[in-house]
Amino acid sequence: MTRPDQCHNLRTKKSYIPAFDDEDIYSNEQMNAQFFCLRTLLQTGVDDGPVCPDSCGAGRSCYEGLTRIS
Repeated sequence: MTRPDQCHNLRTKKSYIPAFDDEDIYSNEQMNAQFFCLRTLLQTGVDDGPVCPDSCGAGRSCYEGLTRIS
Protein backbone atom coordinates (compact mmCIF):
# COMPACT_ATOMS: atom_id res chain seq x y z
CA MET A 1 0.00 0.00 0.00
CA THR A 2 1.21 3.48 -0.77
CA ARG A 3 0.22 7.02 0.09
CA PRO A 4 -1.52 8.98 -2.69
CA ASP A 5 1.20 11.67 -2.69
CA GLN A 6 4.06 9.18 -2.88
CA CYS A 7 6.35 8.98 -5.90
CA HIS A 8 5.69 6.21 -8.40
CA ASN A 9 9.42 5.42 -8.51
CA LEU A 10 9.90 4.68 -4.80
CA ARG A 11 10.73 0.99 -4.29
CA THR A 12 12.07 -1.51 -1.80
CA LYS A 13 12.82 -5.18 -2.36
CA LYS A 14 9.56 -6.02 -0.58
CA SER A 15 7.74 -4.28 -3.45
CA TYR A 16 8.28 -7.40 -5.54
CA ILE A 17 7.18 -10.06 -3.03
CA PRO A 18 3.48 -11.01 -3.40
CA ALA A 19 3.23 -12.01 0.28
CA PHE A 20 3.61 -8.32 1.23
CA ASP A 21 0.82 -7.03 -1.06
CA ASP A 22 -1.56 -6.32 1.82
CA GLU A 23 1.12 -4.87 4.09
CA ASP A 24 2.03 -1.19 4.20
CA ILE A 25 5.70 -1.61 3.28
CA TYR A 26 6.15 2.16 3.15
CA SER A 27 5.06 2.84 6.75
CA ASN A 28 7.31 4.24 9.48
CA GLU A 29 7.37 0.76 11.03
CA GLN A 30 9.32 -0.46 8.00
CA MET A 31 12.15 2.07 8.29
CA ASN A 32 14.72 -0.73 8.42
CA ALA A 33 13.98 -1.35 4.73
CA GLN A 34 16.38 0.03 2.15
CA PHE A 35 14.56 2.11 -0.42
CA PHE A 36 15.70 2.92 -3.93
CA CYS A 37 14.56 5.01 -6.88
CA LEU A 38 13.28 3.08 -9.88
CA ARG A 39 14.74 5.71 -12.23
CA THR A 40 18.29 5.71 -10.80
CA LEU A 41 18.32 2.27 -9.10
CA LEU A 42 20.16 3.99 -6.25
CA GLN A 43 19.36 5.27 -2.78
CA THR A 44 19.39 8.78 -4.23
CA GLY A 45 16.86 10.15 -6.66
CA VAL A 46 17.38 11.96 -9.96
CA ASP A 47 17.71 15.18 -7.97
CA ASP A 48 20.45 13.60 -5.77
CA GLY A 49 18.15 13.67 -2.74
CA PRO A 50 17.69 10.70 -0.40
CA VAL A 51 15.08 8.09 -1.27
CA CYS A 52 12.60 7.20 1.48
CA PRO A 53 8.82 7.42 1.99
CA ASP A 54 9.08 10.69 3.93
CA SER A 55 11.09 12.53 1.27
CA CYS A 56 9.75 11.10 -2.01
CA GLY A 57 6.69 13.25 -2.47
CA ALA A 58 5.18 16.01 -4.58
CA GLY A 59 7.69 18.61 -3.37
CA ARG A 60 10.61 17.09 -5.30
CA SER A 61 11.57 18.04 -8.83
CA CYS A 62 11.82 14.38 -9.91
CA TYR A 63 8.41 13.42 -8.46
CA GLU A 64 6.05 11.30 -10.58
CA GLY A 65 2.58 10.75 -9.15
CA LEU A 66 0.98 7.35 -8.82
CA THR A 67 -1.75 8.30 -11.30
CA ARG A 68 -0.50 8.93 -14.81
CA ILE A 69 -2.55 10.90 -17.28
CA SER A 70 -2.21 9.75 -20.89
